[in-house]
Amino acid sequence: MSLVTGTRDSVGEGSGLTLVLGPSDDLRAEIYIRAWLPSGVVDPRLGGTLVGPRCRWASTLPVVARLAAANPAPGAAAALAKTVLTEPSYWTPDLPNVYRLEARLADGDHTVATFDMMVGLRRLGVRGRSFWLDGRRWVPRGVSRVAATCDPAALHQAGLGVAMVDPPAGLCCAADEIGMPIIGFLATASGASLDPQAAAGRIAAWAIHPSVVLAVVPAENSPGEAAAIAALARGLKGTLLIGAVVDGGSPPPPAVAEGIDCLVVSLAGAALPHAAWRDAAPALPLVAWRPGRIETGSDRRGCDVLQADLAAWGLADGAARPAWDWAGYIVA
Repeated sequence: MSLVTGTRDSVGEGSGLTLVLGPSDDLRAEIYIRAWLPSGVVDPRLGGTLVGPRCRWASTLPVVARLAAANPAPGAAAALAKTVLTEPSYWTPDLPNVYRLEARLADGDHTVATFDMMVGLRRLGVRGRSFWLDGRRWVPRGVSRVAATCDPAALHQAGLGVAMVDPPAGLCCAADEIGMPIIGFLATASGASLDPQAAAGRIAAWAIHPSVVLAVVPAENSPGEAAAIAALARGLKGTLLIGAVVDGGSPPPPAVAEGIDCLVVSLAGAALPHAAWRDAAPALPLVAWRPGRIETGSDRRGCDVLQADLAAWGLADGAARPAWDWAGYIVA
């Protein structure tokens, strides 16, 4: 099962919410809502409604689905509720459908926490060397931005996403509604590695947003630390994918950390990958990242230039076609 994502407006102290997409297809989706219990709760009750869909780029009559109590896993310190949507509308950049979730966690008659969230049902995963979104191969193209210079509407219109260090919640909310994918880089002080527990917490916060598709562990973290982050985030991230930065100027790593879904291959300036990547690249999605600024005329043009450069590199040994395809592209 995979996490449904959304934005949280109000939460009681010491509690949190996880939303899980159960068996689902184009006609029916089971949604489980889990509220983690703060200490002292003896009679937990979880209820509420899910209303929608709402989409900026399409009109659909909304439906109201009520939450029904369900039994949590044995020993879980959580209250669980379930609802079923017929003919669900999933979140994609082209059709960023969202639902409004209003939920109340109570201890008997006493309110412990309330939740008011816009949530998106996102079917995102990996098949071989590619990303798949809502049943189709998807190639993300993104540009590096800071929050102050990011225009979600303009990037969405250009067919682009954004790559950003620690994207703020307000920008993620706007991207959820507009349909702009976000690749979030976990920040680290220069030369320092991330604390796995803190990193997993940040991934969990991003995972409530359907627009945040990829969380990236920096190169400063060892494979063991990257695996620890992925393990801690496993039950929190849902369909959000986790990537790790590697140096494309060196040969491919001999192994990939457990739990890492893709590699972000950093290319200095206009450099191309080390020749060993042609035949020895790990068999998982590889995203090309050109972090140095190169003037190409436009953001989309920058991604197109990077893609063309890598296509020519893939054929440099005389092959009729590249041995594999890149899964995505990021430029500055």
